[in-house]
Amino acid sequence: MLPYLSTDLLRIPSENGSPVNEYRIHNSQIEFRALDQRGQPFLHNAGSWKILDGTDLQLHFSLNTIVAQWLLGRLHAILYPPKQSSKAA
Repeated sequence: MLPYLSTDLLRIPSENGSPVNEYRIHNSQIEFRALDQRGQPFLHNAGSWKILDGTDLQLHFSLNTIVAQWLLGRLHAILYPPKQSSKAA
C-alpha cells in the first residue's frame, strides 16, 4: 500500500500489522504520531503528536526515507512554485 501524501500530511500505512505512521507540518514544526493498524489512536497516547527534533530529521535525511523525500518535495514547492501561464489578451 502506498503512502498518502498531501501538502501538510504524510500517512504511511500499516504493513504486516505494524503501526500507521503520520507526519505533518504544523505551526512550522514537523510532527509525528503512530496509530494502530486501522489508523485509530492507541489508547495509551490518544494519538498525541510529537515534534521531531533536529536529530530525528537528520536521521530521516541520512537514510533518505519517504519522510525526507516528502519534506524535500515540500521545500521544492515552496522555493519553486509553478509559474502561472500568461494569456495574451
